[in-house]
Amino acid sequence: MDTAAVAAEGEEESLGQQEKVSFMGMFRYADGTDLLLMLVGTVAALANGLSQPLMTIVFGATINAFGDATDGDVLQRVNKVYL
Repeated sequence: MDTAAVAAEGEEESLGQQEKVSFMGMFRYADGTDLLLMLVGTVAALANGLSQPLMTIVFGATINAFGDATDGDVLQRVNKVYL
């Protein structure tokens, strides 16, 4: 048998049996800076995810202000929505 083939088989077996780590074990070596950056990233991702639905609500209210108002009343209703 070829020694390279035997070595490749051994590597495949060792890759298939890697030790699993718990969820909290992944953060074992995280220091305060790492935790702060993860917190900031999580908050930023939440803000990014909330922006699209909130803009839909704001634009919907603006379109309703155009549709429900008379000519002289449009500016006042749009200002009410945005301010």
